[in-house]
Amino acid sequence: MRSISFNPAMLTAVLTGRKTVTRRRLSSGLPMQQEPDRYRFIGVSAQGVLFEDSHTQPPSLLPLVPLPFGPPDTSLSVLEDPLLVLKIVSVRAEQVREMTNADAETEGIGARPEGPLHWGGVEPNAAQPGSFHWYDSPIAAFQGLLDSIYPTAWARNEWVWVIEFERQ
Repeated sequence: MRSISFNPAMLTAVLTGRKTVTRRRLSSGLPMQQEPDRYRFIGVSAQGVLFEDSHTQPPSLLPLVPLPFGPPDTSLSVLEDPLLVLKIVSVRAEQVREMTNADAETEGIGARPEGPLHWGGVEPNAAQPGSFHWYDSPIAAFQGLLDSIYPTAWARNEWVWVIEFERQ
């Protein structure tokens, strides 16, 4: 069985059912990460995903990029809680700024339980241990979280895996 890891806030979101999707950056060494806007996602198979170079005429296919955690129906053991097993429902690749507010919420972004409406609850606030950063929208909260993990991903609109899962 393959495994997957989550930070403590994301693990809590998975356990409470708020997080049903995870986005993970494609390897930085791949051509589509060098020039993200040059490439287009074509499709997914059980072996991986296909991209094409839209700057060549006709557009040329890149070598297949293997799926990081396997195809749909693959079971994943969560490293931080080995009794927790997730099943992959779907996998695709997209540029990170294609995200909607609803997509950010499936990533575990939640509304602050008290005070004015703000979004977050997943990015630890180093200045105030035990607290989180809060933002004006779910997308802004996800961007803050992503920037804390992959500092260039949002600014460059890099490609990410979008892995939908369910608890088994």
